[in-house]
Amino acid sequence: MSVIERISYHLGRKDEVPNQDLARDLAEREDIEGIQEIASYLKDKNKSIASDCLKVLYEIGYIKPELIVPYKEDFIAFLTSKNNRMVWGGMIGLSSVAKVDSEYVYRFKDLILEKIETGTVITNVWGVYTIINLAGNGYYDQLRDTLMMLQKTCRNVDFPKRAESIVEVIQEKDKESFRDILESRLESLSAAGKKRTMSVLKNL
Repeated sequence: MSVIERISYHLGRKDEVPNQDLARDLAEREDIEGIQEIASYLKDKNKSIASDCLKVLYEIGYIKPELIVPYKEDFIAFLTSKNNRMVWGGMIGLSSVAKVDSEYVYRFKDLILEKIETGTVITNVWGVYTIINLAGNGYYDQLRDTLMMLQKTCRNVDFPKRAESIVEVIQEKDKESFRDILESRLESLSAAGKKRTMSVLKNL
């Protein structure tokens, strides 16, 4: 069976499990030809096929990000798509690429920040992860102020989770500034959110 026949669409499935299973199989076997076949359908006229293939690729990126680096230009291109699913799928792919090819992804920092500001909730979340991964892979000083801004302007509902993510890359010299941001919002958070944020503060 050709790998493209294993995506959810061709199996008549509405869920993502076949795509996730296929991604895991391709990643574990480092099946470059199979991955290339999936990537060749990223711009298929059938939107369901294209989105399934993008899903397979970014699921591969969770496991072995280096395997999806060859498709980094596609991920960037999808950020300006009119299809929101392709936009956030592209951003998820970029978040993984940023771990292994931060130099390339950093070139599109302004576009990524624009999508964080104007995109869907999923695009926003994964855009922030992309910035965090860039900061953790050679671009901390360039993104230090951006990280602080992203935490400072975060919605209360997302504040603790974002703090848990950003704190992983915050350098010693900036821990006090980050602490100040977290402490300034404590009283506005829910009881659960406050507890999680206090845990971050303890670990700073």
